[in-house]
Amino acid sequence: MTSATMSAVPATRLAEPQLGPWSRLAAYLVRRRVRITVAAFIIMMVEDVVTGVKPHSIFTPSDPKSLAGCLLIFAGLAIRSWSAGILKKTRELTTTGPYAVIRNPLYFGSFMIMSGFCMLIDDVENIFIVLGPIAGLYFLQVLHEERILSDLYGTRWSDYVRRVPRLFPRSLPKSPFATWEHSQWLGSREYRGLSATLLGMLALEFWRLH
Repeated sequence: MTSATMSAVPATRLAEPQLGPWSRLAAYLVRRRVRITVAAFIIMMVEDVVTGVKPHSIFTPSDPKSLAGCLLIFAGLAIRSWSAGILKKTRELTTTGPYAVIRNPLYFGSFMIMSGFCMLIDDVENIFIVLGPIAGLYFLQVLHEERILSDLYGTRWSDYVRRVPRLFPRSLPKSPFATWEHSQWLGSREYRGLSATLLGMLALEFWRLH
């Protein structure tokens, strides 16, 4: 769940010296955001199993919540794959394809996937957790990345920010797939997220049947 443009920033630039205690805590949580997100979902699912919640079937398109959940998940996967195949890691500020629409398409896709799983599980407290503390955690990461990108790219970044919104699109890209590269997608290891998501959907079906 890495921000698109942030991949252009060397790892050594991510550290911020002389942070206060609250800033250090925020930095600690942000660095472990993926682990925290996975742990939160595991805890939510365990709680749902214990309380007898049964997810909607992924193979029942006539069920509105099943259809909506699957559409959100597959749309999120598509956005992440589209973004990963265009992203030029460690080489440049990527501003084409999905990055011409919003500045953080990978995060946007990830939250679509998480929202889709919440729709399938159909326990309202889960969506509040995803759109509350988990979203807050990722928003801190976005702000952190933007400060670094501003220092790194200067006016190029400022111009990009003026043209392109952070998360909610205002327009469509003119050439959506012109620079998409399969090798770039593979290099980003996006197939891991794809595989994990599909396995997660099958796990929900196994859970529903048992």
